[in-house]
Amino acid sequence: MKYSLSISGGITGIPKKYAGEVRLADAEQKKILETLKVSSIPKNKNLRDGLQYHLQLEENTQNYEANFDDSNLPPTIRNLISTILNQN
Repeated sequence: MKYSLSISGGITGIPKKYAGEVRLADAEQKKILETLKVSSIPKNKNLRDGLQYHLQLEENTQNYEANFDDSNLPPTIRNLISTILNQN
């Protein structure tokens, strides 16, 4: 699965960008894509110095895109981000 991940915010405010391809187990990939199909997850407007995540995934011809922050990051997406960061 191809990905593009932008992480911004935090104390330093220095944005980081990652792109590439990640291999996942079918069950894990299915959970991630189901999570991204959820219409919207409320953001915490009072979050200070938190990170914001902009994630784009491409699987076959389907594109998925979502924005999260530290307060609403689902565990499945957090695990994916950890996998991406460990690859780099």
